[in-house]
Amino acid sequence: LASVALIVLGTPQIDPLTLFPGNVNVAYQAPVAAAGGDTPFTWVVLSGALPPGLALNGSTSSATYIEGTPTTAGTYTFTLQTTDTLSRVASVALSMVINPQAACVLSGRYTFLFSGFRGGGAATHTGAIAISSTGAITGEQDYKDPHRTTPAETLLSTSNCVNRETNTGVLTLNAPSGQLVYNFAATPPDAAGVIHSARLQLISSGSDSGSGQLELQDPTAITAAPPAGDFAFGLLGVNATGVHYGTAGRFTSSTAGALSAGLVDSNAPSALTDAPLSGTLSAPDANGRGTLTLLAGSQTSTLAYYLVNASKMFLIDVDATTGNGTERMAGQMTAQTGDVAGGGFDASALATPSILSLFGASGTVEPIAVMALGRLSNDNATAGTVDVLLDTSDQDILSSDVVYASQSYAVETNGRGTLSLASTAGARAFSFYLDATSNGYIVEQGSAAGTGGFLEAQFQGPYPSPPPSGIFPPTLPNGFVGGTAYPQAQGPITLDALCSLNYDALSSNFLNGSFAIDPTTGRGLGTVTESGVGTDSASLYIVSPTKFDLLRYGTRAIDGMIEYMIQD
Repeated sequence: LASVALIVLGTPQIDPLTLFPGNVNVAYQAPVAAAGGDTPFTWVVLSGALPPGLALNGSTSSATYIEGTPTTAGTYTFTLQTTDTLSRVASVALSMVINPQAACVLSGRYTFLFSGFRGGGAATHTGAIAISSTGAITGEQDYKDPHRTTPAETLLSTSNCVNRETNTGVLTLNAPSGQLVYNFAATPPDAAGVIHSARLQLISSGSDSGSGQLELQDPTAITAAPPAGDFAFGLLGVNATGVHYGTAGRFTSSTAGALSAGLVDSNAPSALTDAPLSGTLSAPDANGRGTLTLLAGSQTSTLAYYLVNASKMFLIDVDATTGNGTERMAGQMTAQTGDVAGGGFDASALATPSILSLFGASGTVEPIAVMALGRLSNDNATAGTVDVLLDTSDQDILSSDVVYASQSYAVETNGRGTLSLASTAGARAFSFYLDATSNGYIVEQGSAAGTGGFLEAQFQGPYPSPPPSGIFPPTLPNGFVGGTAYPQAQGPITLDALCSLNYDALSSNFLNGSFAIDPTTGRGLGTVTESGVGTDSASLYIVSPTKFDLLRYGTRAIDGMIEYMIQD
């Protein structure tokens, strides 16, 4: 018995999109794609005019590029039209801003989080920056590697943002402790021209590696009082001896910053299961930075937090201890909204499907990464069961499309839950902390790989490009920016500047892949080829119209990794 996907290509259509701003004398390239239709296509500027220095690239496929080097600042409006081989037509009205040469594509206040490797060991970095219209950067940062911890450090005036091309550039962060340099790739702007996020990749030196994210900061969330309310959090960590671990928990914070009703689970370096948690949360400074102290039994952790908004904060460990035994943790905490009135949780907290991403590493001989992507679905709140689909890259051992049917779970009113996976290979036990329906943080109890990660509620539609059947489409409009999420090994670590997913095909200048996407689950199985990395088997899960997750399976020569592809 075999099944195939049959795609019927009807009249072409072009979804509305917002183009990146350009800069005078800076190379520019932006894709515009049509869904449907039959090749070859003819692309023309139907009305208006492209900015001087830009032109269509002459493509006869369903996608074209606006490319070149702009020469004149200003705002330009125009309409592009494509005609397929059957004379069926689609058009889209577009607007593009060309800024002066010095302006950075990123402008405004942002919070960032990095995790990776520097100076021979794991490193973490977080902070808040303000980028001016000329690319000057001011702000504050916290940084930790095996050799130093530099908390609450003010950036020097020589810090700056410089464009490279289209949506990419370089962030140079100078501070008294030294310099950190990142490549960035910005996600497409919103209708008002505001860029909400970017992916980061460290490029300070040949032996350093790592990646992270940068998100638009809401300055109205910065108040004179500590963040108050119910919060869930998740952290991925590693110590100097190479032990990887995951931590997840929750607490209630008062307006005075005292923590109560706290619980925490961690699988290393000292295992904790449903352990009482206390501590304090300080008020943020003008940059949105504060400290979070957590106490669980004899273990104490001091974390720096940076506000993204009132409901989300980035976290890293800033305990001053360095050298052998020191830990480096990175993650986030988010406000708990619950799934029932009043902000609590019940057995229906897994009512909608959820995408599961798990990060871990084991041993010292490459490949060490132990990664997994999966999906929770078909929740039965009465029976306390849920189906789990899992794809795993365990070092160089692959397991794809493994189904765990009717697995037992339970959820407490505070959002803490447990999940058991049973199979002929043995049993696995997980603890999770939800911040909303089907969304939160998870750790595997007793995991040798220190497995921990995230649950993401999977959007059930409607999608901008309706699929011929089911829920999930093979095409997601507009461009995606991708990069390695929470790297557990020093390579490969990628930054994909601008990708598209069009009829199961993933493509960009340096990345190409082909997937068969199941319209009922949003899962795709296929391969990915990337310059400098090679060709790998991969699984893809659609999370929402603006996000999908990608698992590259490891081989005997290369580590597996999870990439987040985002659009906002």
